[in-house]
Amino acid sequence: MQPNKKMIRLLRVALLGICSSIAVAPLVTQYAFAAKAAETQQLSAKVGKPLKQARELMDAKKWKEALAKTKEVAAIENKSPMEETIINEMLAYCMVNLKDYAGAVAVYEKMLAAGQFKKGEEPKRILNMSQIYFALKNYAKAAELGERYLKAVNNDLEVMHQVAQAYYLQNDFVRAEQATQRLIDTAQKQGKVADEDWLKLLMSAQHKQNKKPAVITTLEQLLSHYPNEQYWQDMFTYLLSDSSFSDRQNIIYLRLVKSTGYLQANEYVEMAELSLAVANPGDAKAVLEDGFNKGILGQGDSKERELKLLAMARTQAAEDLQLLPSIEKEAAAKPTGDALIKIGEAYLGHGQYEKAIAAFKGGLAKGGVKIQDEVNINIGIAYMALNKPQEAISAFKTVSSSSPLALMSRLWAIQAAKAK
Repeated sequence: MQPNKKMIRLLRVALLGICSSIAVAPLVTQYAFAAKAAETQQLSAKVGKPLKQARELMDAKKWKEALAKTKEVAAIENKSPMEETIINEMLAYCMVNLKDYAGAVAVYEKMLAAGQFKKGEEPKRILNMSQIYFALKNYAKAAELGERYLKAVNNDLEVMHQVAQAYYLQNDFVRAEQATQRLIDTAQKQGKVADEDWLKLLMSAQHKQNKKPAVITTLEQLLSHYPNEQYWQDMFTYLLSDSSFSDRQNIIYLRLVKSTGYLQANEYVEMAELSLAVANPGDAKAVLEDGFNKGILGQGDSKERELKLLAMARTQAAEDLQLLPSIEKEAAAKPTGDALIKIGEAYLGHGQYEKAIAAFKGGLAKGGVKIQDEVNINIGIAYMALNKPQEAISAFKTVSSSSPLALMSRLWAIQAAKAK
């Protein structure tokens, strides 16, 4: 998984238009405030006349000339605090319209330090500064001012996202993770589902810190709300990386891949061969027939081999179906449940799901079953096939969080939840 470059590309798309729209809008209001103040306040003659000329140039959208004239006024000594504030508002407004965002935010910094923002407007102005710094790629200042804004307005999800992005783009992945988690937690308290981009940002920050368990948890959330092939392929890689599955467990894994629709031709064959190896020809027959029906199998040089495998599976499945009733009686008479569990697997392979569930539960009730987690997952799979997702989820949740199959069971639960 390589989310870093892709993530940065996604984040930078968000920068487009920030300075040309977000930054200008508050300044329009502030310029209007400054213009009104200039009309109503008592200005000194040395300031009032050239300031009026600057305003006329601004009204005519002659921004370079207006900026030059306003700078002349700014150079006048012994101005009143009100005059300083008005001039700074006009300077910043000219600079933004000239796309000199660095100059505009520098003026903002002076105004903030001098306490020239109206108290009720200060948080918005701080936010405006943060957005400009973000667009200028000064992510440290963007994060600093974004955090300052959030102290005053602590539930602004958009700003929380920008702050998290700013930390990420500074390569401060610890704070990026913390800020993104804060964003997600706040959204959840508001009854909102975490946005896909937030989860991707969180996962990337975790990945950069080599926090594999955390990455898997976040990837599970992405699969729950925004499933796609890439997320599933990433998850399958994680699922297999630290696992040493038995043949039966590999069959459960391949069933999972098949349920997502991403099972490849070689995996169809692998699943069939594994099923034949564990004496479950019904399962082999079913998966091969599905592969042929979908046009995934029976193509190219492997066609003859796959047809032979299908013929073998069909022959053995027919024989198995004839023997199952008598074998089931023998299994029911056994003192432990292992024999009934095998009967359940056979019925599951043959698509007889009610009988499979009964055999699995009967085997577990007898006791002595060493593969209870596998059995409970198979019970959930049978319930899914019967369109009973809630029962399936309940079965998957019986698998202990400490089990080697814990992640497998959670992924099956994600699939079952989609059917609810």
